[in-house]
Amino acid sequence: MKLIKSIALFSLLAAVLGAQTTPSPQVRFKTNIGDIDVTLFPDSAPLTVANFLNYVNKGAYTSSIIHRSVPGFIIQGGGFQLVGGSPTPIASDAAVTNEYKISNTRGTIAMAKLDGNPNSATNQWFFNLVDNASNLDNTNGGFTVFGKITNNNGLTIMDRIAALPIQNLGAPLDTVPYSGTSYVTVNTISYVPQATAAAVQDAASFAPANLGVTAGQLIVIYGQSLGPADLTTLTLDSQGKVSTFLAGTRVLINGTAAPVIYTSAGQVSVVVPQNVAGRNSANVVMEYQGIQSAGFPLPVVASNPAIFTLNSSGKGDGAIQRFPAYDVISGTNPARAGDVLIVYGEGYGDTEFGTSVPDGTIVGSTLPRPLLPVRLLIDGAEVPTSYKGGAPGIVSGVLQINFALPNIAPGSHEIQIQVGDKTSPAGVKLQTQ
Repeated sequence: MKLIKSIALFSLLAAVLGAQTTPSPQVRFKTNIGDIDVTLFPDSAPLTVANFLNYVNKGAYTSSIIHRSVPGFIIQGGGFQLVGGSPTPIASDAAVTNEYKISNTRGTIAMAKLDGNPNSATNQWFFNLVDNASNLDNTNGGFTVFGKITNNNGLTIMDRIAALPIQNLGAPLDTVPYSGTSYVTVNTISYVPQATAAAVQDAASFAPANLGVTAGQLIVIYGQSLGPADLTTLTLDSQGKVSTFLAGTRVLINGTAAPVIYTSAGQVSVVVPQNVAGRNSANVVMEYQGIQSAGFPLPVVASNPAIFTLNSSGKGDGAIQRFPAYDVISGTNPARAGDVLIVYGEGYGDTEFGTSVPDGTIVGSTLPRPLLPVRLLIDGAEVPTSYKGGAPGIVSGVLQINFALPNIAPGSHEIQIQVGDKTSPAGVKLQTQ
């Protein structure tokens, strides 16, 4: 079977689901007053966060209300859901064990509970409007803080809710923030995609991408809530290009949706759009199910070459085939002098005038040609090549180099690509006999 002469196999070659450090999860309270983003603290309150997210996941807080407002103290929700326009108690699960560790300061979110019972928290939560540490940290076992409002916009919305008129609609809705005929509704609580520049890597070498990305480069982005729970690989749109929207995931780079190679909750791979060429930086925004992350910048460089490897680690035997059989070169199937070989890489940057193709194109008759000079090196010595450009049958951005293997000693040899003044990382091998 040919190694990467199909886009499906190529997508698997690009995918490696390694363990990565990810940021703390965030959720967005989308209210009729505005959005409140909250960073959760699973490290300090794992049971409480899991309890809260269980209610979120089953939609218990959808169309719920802020049912209690105490000026200069707290606003509280999670207890009532609007059903037919009327507040209806939300069914509660078993109580969660108290996990007080973090102080009840302004902007934190904590669990409500029954007086005299530290382990009675179920579905209701509250935001601290002010620093309530002197009170709530020292009563009823301490109130468990399990998150904090992420940004100033969220604090502004919290304060705006707290400033609404309070009405007595009858116990237990006797301190309801209520403006005219409108409750403060929490329309949804959704996960907010998260990623940072430090969590982006090259898809072939797995080198940090915060050192720079280039036009057409394949990158892997690690984070939280980026896509579906199960890995989903690329699809083609109606024009035969790799789709920029996959299983609810989009990645916007300088405002342009990038072709998505695969997506999952913790990891997404995309092709950097061509429009970054000539710029100094690229702003990356992750999106899942219509919810967008905060943007983060990546520097842009002219080229960033790398060679794919058989084990998808960035080191070891390179993704190299023998033409025309397309068998895979490896330690058990080494190349011989005179063999015509194909090596696959990426990160070659902008293309020559007239050879560029739209982002996500499966390369056909128009072969993208790198604008910068490309050299193939074996053990540091340049090897003549017969072709260097886009790989036919594979998404644009993948570099194919054809060459005849010179007469070199049997064994394991370092193989690298140089594009302009940038050389691919060491550690990729070509096996010969």
